Amino acid sequence: MLNFLARRPNMAPTYSVSDLVAVSLTAAVVAVWAEAAGGSFSLLALVACEAAFLAFYLAGSLFAGWRPLAAGVLFDLPLRLLVGYAAVNTALFVLAYLSPLGIIANFGILLAVAACLFVATRPIRRQSDDSVGLLVLGMALAAATLWCQDSLRPISVEGNTVVFKPWVDGFYHAVHIRIFGAGHGASSIEDFRLAGVPARLYHYGVYLTPALIRQISGIHSYTAFAGILAPMGVFFTGLGAYALVGSFWGTWPGLAACTALLLLPDGAQQGMRNTFMSYHWLTQISPSATYGLSLLAVAWLFVMRGCTQGNRLQMLAGWLLAGILAFYKLHFFIASALLLWLVPPLFFRVDGVGLGPTESVAGGAGPSQGPASGQQLGLARRALWAVSAIVVYGVTIIAVRKAPGVPLIRFDGSCVGEILTLVKSFAPPGVLRDFLAERIGRQSTWSSNLLFGVPFILFAALGLVAPLLVILAIRLRRHAPALLVLFPILLIANFLAMFFGLALDFSRSTPDELSHRPVMVMYFGVMAWVGGAAGLSLLESRRLGRIARPAMIGLAVLLMAVPAFFGSGVQRMWAMRKFSPVRVPIGLVRAAEYMRDHGGTRDVFQDSEFDRTYTVAALSERRAYAARTMTRISQNSERVEERAETIDKLMQLRDPAALAATARELGLRWFLLNPSDRVDWPAEIATRPAFELGGYRLYRF
Repeated sequence: MLNFLARRPNMAPTYSVSDLVAVSLTAAVVAVWAEAAGGSFSLLALVACEAAFLAFYLAGSLFAGWRPLAAGVLFDLPLRLLVGYAAVNTALFVLAYLSPLGIIANFGILLAVAACLFVATRPIRRQSDDSVGLLVLGMALAAATLWCQDSLRPISVEGNTVVFKPWVDGFYHAVHIRIFGAGHGASSIEDFRLAGVPARLYHYGVYLTPALIRQISGIHSYTAFAGILAPMGVFFTGLGAYALVGSFWGTWPGLAACTALLLLPDGAQQGMRNTFMSYHWLTQISPSATYGLSLLAVAWLFVMRGCTQGNRLQMLAGWLLAGILAFYKLHFFIASALLLWLVPPLFFRVDGVGLGPTESVAGGAGPSQGPASGQQLGLARRALWAVSAIVVYGVTIIAVRKAPGVPLIRFDGSCVGEILTLVKSFAPPGVLRDFLAERIGRQSTWSSNLLFGVPFILFAALGLVAPLLVILAIRLRRHAPALLVLFPILLIANFLAMFFGLALDFSRSTPDELSHRPVMVMYFGVMAWVGGAAGLSLLESRRLGRIARPAMIGLAVLLMAVPAFFGSGVQRMWAMRKFSPVRVPIGLVRAAEYMRDHGGTRDVFQDSEFDRTYTVAALSERRAYAARTMTRISQNSERVEERAETIDKLMQLRDPAALAATARELGLRWFLLNPSDRVDWPAEIATRPAFELGGYRLYRF
């Protein structure tokens, strides 16, 4: 097989010394993030980061060397890392369920395979010509560091309280990093609420890389969340914006796209002050969204490239990546699938005459700017294709409605007033809120909700970028393929259809989940496109073209002030103050740390308050016998209540022998008693905890 790969004319992978140095430095920055979040440097964490990013680069370079796939695509270092991450991390996710070997062994196999395939294809060393890609890498690392200030300095102590600056969901993420790090096959991937009960299949893909680094290095799971999962996702979004725009308009517009996405304030920060619609707030409280956006950008890149060049392989690759997206951010897959299927019948060309890659003024690969020629698909075939896409999407929605974890998907426009009332409630008191109170919400008419609600939602998310988009689209309409001009408009239309058309899912504690989260997809696509279009216009300007490149670099440096200013406290919301920062009694934190330091990794604990915020499980890195959750989860809910009743009975036992026997039968090693709770245990047990502080008592069985 290796000889066969080496002789394949369509395989021509390349590498450069500058790439390898940049990959190593990037991995070192990630290790420094982990050091900042954890408070101490780990050499093993550095080694793990270096190995992971080397695997990403090798795998990405193999795809970059596949000529039919890479044709016309800006496949320099940023895209290589993204595609390599998608390949390696997804393979790790699959192996987490299929392989009994454990995550370290699984990764070792993947790294060895990638290295062997790379060497077998006889890669060609090239002189580095992707300085802009390296510049993007550095800028994205700096921006991620600044936006993630709260994550990189996550914990502080104020008297008898430990303050966690990241959003409360950080504990949830830390728990899953621990689960996948310790996993040895599907049976060991547990429901985080119930030790020994298999977890549902869900979009857990984002946890594998931080879990790998955590497992190799021994850093704490919460450190892996705050120092690796959170900032690395923001970093990847910048690479995705650059690769998407750069593959059509060139490297410098790609740089401008990355700058606009990572360094411009969103609508909430521009003065709308509605944090619920804030892109930068959402990227911090939901790290899975950043990885989903990065993969979605690559999916769109290949689908659109495939359409404009008539390249079916690229189009299929884009669809495959969109399918993989379901394991990273299911909401984005549901929100984007239909549009990804409908774009090809509208814009696909049988051949790519007039649309092949050329050297653009932007300094990179890009399509010719003239009108496209070439054979077109017939109207009947396009119509059949489009109808088939709609039917497949509809049938899929119906088929998965009862699958665990899938939100309600029903387009009936029944909750326009409800969703606007919800969003309006997050607007701080003032003139705008008073103006909206009379015009949108459940008490307003359908026409009034749309008339005032649509611009309100767009400006709340995009701010002044919304009118700028219109200006740039008009300017470029005759100088770029229709698909490129319409791309941000299609994303906006798709988002508005989801936002105003979907019924709310009142069976969940977050009924707006599927309606609201796609705002990030719209913001990502619009900001990247606007930045790229503005950069392209500047480069093509007769007066300013000569200074365009240094002006872009200088502007990017100046705009670093935006994340430097907004990054600290970006996760706070005035209407939901208890979720960030999270204030935890020091007694609870120290009890959890005592469990972590004095027990085994397979120990099972029980919190008398059922660990609703997952704080004990995250900080102790131990398995919960029964935990209730802040959000409503129907899967295994009956088993949670059954175990909760068992714990209530355990707390009422008076006989020492019966207590010890019951704890042994349940598999309990630890029991954490909160100050507000009491047990009926005999004095010789109740008064002799293994650890006690601040009213918290930790018992060891």
